[in-house]
Amino acid sequence: MKKLLRRGLYVATLLICTTAPLAAQTAVTEYEGASALGLSLRRVGTTKRVLMIGAHPDDEDTQLLATLALGQGADVAYLSLTRGEGGQNAIGADAQEAMGLLRTEELLAARRLDGAHQFFARAYDYGFSKTADEAFRHWPHDTLLYDVVSVIRRYRPDVIVSVFSGTPRDGHGQHQAAGIIAREAFEAAADPAKFPDQVARGLQPIAVRKYYLSTRFSQSDSSVRINTGELDPVLGRSYAQVSSLSRSRHRSQDQGNAVPLGPRFTSVRLMAQHGGAISGSSVFAGIDTTLSARAARISSDSRAAALLFSYDSIVAQVQTQTD
Repeated sequence: MKKLLRRGLYVATLLICTTAPLAAQTAVTEYEGASALGLSLRRVGTTKRVLMIGAHPDDEDTQLLATLALGQGADVAYLSLTRGEGGQNAIGADAQEAMGLLRTEELLAARRLDGAHQFFARAYDYGFSKTADEAFRHWPHDTLLYDVVSVIRRYRPDVIVSVFSGTPRDGHGQHQAAGIIAREAFEAAADPAKFPDQVARGLQPIAVRKYYLSTRFSQSDSSVRINTGELDPVLGRSYAQVSSLSRSRHRSQDQGNAVPLGPRFTSVRLMAQHGGAISGSSVFAGIDTTLSARAARISSDSRAAALLFSYDSIVAQVQTQTD
């Protein structure tokens, strides 16, 4: 069995190395010891991958990021279109580019707690705007779409979660623009005729399986409701508590929060999908995210598929024994 596991790990490593996206900005985790080991075991044998898209640092749903990354062992990333150069500064006098540097580091500090990776696009946060049209007068639409499609094609998520709807209900014009770009990028990333120079460089089109909209502030209108208040024995706290600590890293934005106790929930609504109707209580419902299933979708090598199927079986046994 050990020999088979080693062979499976070898094939898995080859698969990962040949399909891995360009590395996001990733901060070193703050978890160590038994907690780090337990979190690592949750990541073994799964290829779940989620990309969340918002306009600014601190727009992200950290409860969802922490639950998916830490609780489910998913590979999760947040794409911020800007570095927050136009935001307030509650702790000093830095502004504009210096503010963007400060908020970038705050965001990476937050990621060290919630377990996600971090991407940025090239949009500049020039300050408040009322409409998406106003935002796009400052942000070249196709350039921004190009950036987001590039990240999707590199990162190759199973699921996209947009923080914003792309409508006036988002308030800030930059928020509206982020919601519009996220939805357009979901479709554009699958179109080989869109940004063919990316395809020529090896960024192959991808039909992301699901597109969700965050409904954390209006949970009655949701497809999936996720419990974030449950105690995680590996962490010694709930994902909502991790989220609160993560949000508190955005100190320039006066985001310090008390650590909540008791039940907490976040939610998303399914807005679009590729590959047929998919429903269920998980954002991954209907998506086989095992390593063997991923390999079967990109290779017809039956020997490698058999090895990885055996590997998945061994991983399931190990995880059952360590629960």
